[in-house]
Amino acid sequence: MGMTMEAQEERRRYQREYRHRNRDRINSQRKKWRAENRDKVREYNREYWERKAGKPKGIRASWGDYGITPERLNELIGIVRSGKYDAVVLSAARKADEKTAGHIIMSVIENASYEDLEAKYASGKIERIALGRSDFYGMRRLFFHYLDMALKGIPEECGVEVENG
Repeated sequence: MGMTMEAQEERRRYQREYRHRNRDRINSQRKKWRAENRDKVREYNREYWERKAGKPKGIRASWGDYGITPERLNELIGIVRSGKYDAVVLSAARKADEKTAGHIIMSVIENASYEDLEAKYASGKIERIALGRSDFYGMRRLFFHYLDMALKGIPEECGVEVENG
C-alpha cells in the first residue's frame, strides 16, 4: 500500500524546503563527488546524450528505442509463428543471445512468459534460462530488433506474409 496523495505532497514539500535550506552544502558535496569521479561523470553524460540522440540503451532498450510499434511487433510475432523464415528467426535469436536463443523463440511461438519457461524448467522439460527476468526480456526485445532489421533486407517479392497474432 502506497502513501496517500497528501503524504506524498507533504514529503515533496519537505524535500523542497530541505534542499533550499541546505543548497550550499548539497552543491559543494555534488561538486566534490564530480571532481573525485570524473570517469563516472563522463560515462553518465555519454549515456544521457546517447539517449537524447535516440540510440538504444543496451539490454534495457525499449520498443521505442528500436522503433518497433505494437503493430509491427504483432507482424513480427506472426512471422515467427508462421515458420516461414525459420533460418532468419534463428539467426536473429542467436545474434541477440546465443545461450537463450531457443528460450526466446519458444517464448514467442508459445506466447510463454519468463515465468512459464521457469515452470517448464522446474518440471524438467527444458534447460534453465541463462538470464534473469529483466535481462531475458531485454534480449527478447533485441531479438525482435534484429529480426526486424533482417526482414527489412528481404525483398518484398519474396512475399513476407504478415499475420496478426
